[in-house]
Amino acid sequence: MTSAVHREAPIHAYYGALVGEFMTDAPERVVGTLTTRAFLEFRGNEPEQARAWLEQVVILQNAFRQLPEAHTWGVLIEYPLRRLGRRPDVVILTPGVIIVLEFKIGAHDHRPHYAQQVEDYALCIRDFHGASREHPIVPIVCAEHAASRAATPVTLTDGVAEVILTNGHDLALALRVGASTASAAAAMSWQEFDTGGYNPTPTIVDAARAVYAGHSVAEIGRTDAEGIALQHTAGRLRHWVLEARERNQHIVCLVSGTPGAGKSLLGLNLVLADGAGRVAGEPAVMLTGNRPLVQVLKGALLADARSRGADASASRSLQGALQTLLGYLKEHAAEDAAPPPERVVVFDEAQRAWDEETGQKLLQRRRSEPELFLEILSRLPWACLVCLVGPGQEINRGEGGMALWGSALNKESDAGRPWRVVAHSSMVVGGSHPVEVDPTLHLASGVRAYRNVRFGEWVDALLAAQLNRAAALAAAMLNPPAHITRDLDLLKDWLRLRRRGGRRPGLLVSSSSVRLLADGLPPAPMSNELRDIENWFLKSWPDFRGSDALETPLSEFGCQGLELDYVGLCWGGDLIWSSALSAWLPRRMSAPTWQTIRRPEKAQHRLNAYRVLLTRAREGTCIFVPRGAPGDPSRRPAEFDQIAGALIASGCVELSG
Repeated sequence: MTSAVHREAPIHAYYGALVGEFMTDAPERVVGTLTTRAFLEFRGNEPEQARAWLEQVVILQNAFRQLPEAHTWGVLIEYPLRRLGRRPDVVILTPGVIIVLEFKIGAHDHRPHYAQQVEDYALCIRDFHGASREHPIVPIVCAEHAASRAATPVTLTDGVAEVILTNGHDLALALRVGASTASAAAAMSWQEFDTGGYNPTPTIVDAARAVYAGHSVAEIGRTDAEGIALQHTAGRLRHWVLEARERNQHIVCLVSGTPGAGKSLLGLNLVLADGAGRVAGEPAVMLTGNRPLVQVLKGALLADARSRGADASASRSLQGALQTLLGYLKEHAAEDAAPPPERVVVFDEAQRAWDEETGQKLLQRRRSEPELFLEILSRLPWACLVCLVGPGQEINRGEGGMALWGSALNKESDAGRPWRVVAHSSMVVGGSHPVEVDPTLHLASGVRAYRNVRFGEWVDALLAAQLNRAAALAAAMLNPPAHITRDLDLLKDWLRLRRRGGRRPGLLVSSSSVRLLADGLPPAPMSNELRDIENWFLKSWPDFRGSDALETPLSEFGCQGLELDYVGLCWGGDLIWSSALSAWLPRRMSAPTWQTIRRPEKAQHRLNAYRVLLTRAREGTCIFVPRGAPGDPSRRPAEFDQIAGALIASGCVELSG
């Protein structure tokens, strides 16, 4: 009697083996392995799932019998993708090519959402699976009883093929076509894929949904260095909240970081996640002056809550947890107002706080926004104010920067109401107020542009007119920082090709680029047209209101704090390049001509508007620079040629037709 052969078990997938080994396993044995791994995760559908697995295994083994070259391939069944909360049915590792296979057992046709599902799997593996970089990925849907379709050679877009549609009878042919995709990538074993490191980066909307559903930063974020840094910062924020409560103190925590580093995720975690900032079940609130951000997040969370059967209390809870700064101040800023109910307050984009003149205009109190906030929270026996601080985001007049916070803290101390201030560096706060240093309160790496981790540095160099430095940064990147085109239709075609697998493209414009109308771009919705902006971010094609319809652009005022997967940035005449000065020239329209902006503060706001627009993309940016029109002084071709030249000199790559 011979003993059973014991093979290495996968760590993450439910089953892993060489195809040759998989073929020697009885289907029932494979299903037994899958069922054992999945036992704790299923809720009452184990028999149905086991039957589906059995049919999948039989179909897959029959296909492999027709492919003698597949003997040394690797096969993984049920590999978990944490960002999606789901698992591709099968991942097949051929020499240099990754095949992602999704079965639809019993299906008699190919439905559109089948292809979108497997596309999403393939794109997530490309973007977030460390070992899969540089490997072409081929998604396949096998609808068991669908009509036969010819499997044509695949076309790759950004490393991911168009979906191959097949059925149970023709699966072998589809696998052979997928495996024949041209590739210079090295072969990867199933063990290397299984342990290759999957680090998803959710959008701010997806992250908010996950936190609201009860998941922690650790559960929804990355497991690499950037993700660990986020988890450490989340833990330290909880520490400072508890410190404020236990010592009956007032503490300000300044959390700084580059655009897209995860600051908003930390704020949402503190406010929405049970056991995080909601100490002893007390209410917490995230405040922002960004009304579109509040509208989009509330719309997404309410839709998600309704889909899970939540009642009207979910809406009331969200109304309290996510609020606009001005609405909060109007309720609590009066000198005789009662203390607010929240002792844990997150102030988003705190560096954009407004000055005394704006306070007089908005609230008839000549106090800066930091002064009003510290005064309001000082009425409480204890409070923890978490200020999220990001550089280069000031785009409105009256925004005074961090110096306002230093001044306000000094005034509170002089009035006998001292605040403890915690930050990663004493240089963060203006003025002379003492700072306790906590290095974990700075997020050094952006995680939004996850395919180009140095993209933020490139944007800084570009807008600082350091084109040589920008070009050097671009040369060190795996992907170009951005593409450039002079053809709006070509830009839209580029974006449409990437409108797949749930990915969201969209057009962005500067609010001052008023002459883009002559190139066929309609005006962007105003920042108070909140329902239009909500639909733009949350609806999807074929709903023409969504960003991916590519009909309406959004400005910096509508998109700040939010993000897209792919951005088509339409560059206007409000920021031109001067070759003579080697500098950007911010301008404003004084119809019918442009006027150079002379005041440094307003000039910086124009540069910051483009910083916001350039840092919205998670996966890729393409910049449209118009050609201009001879004889139109508001659209001089030479000015746009100089813009295009500066972008190319900084490392942008021209889009081919």
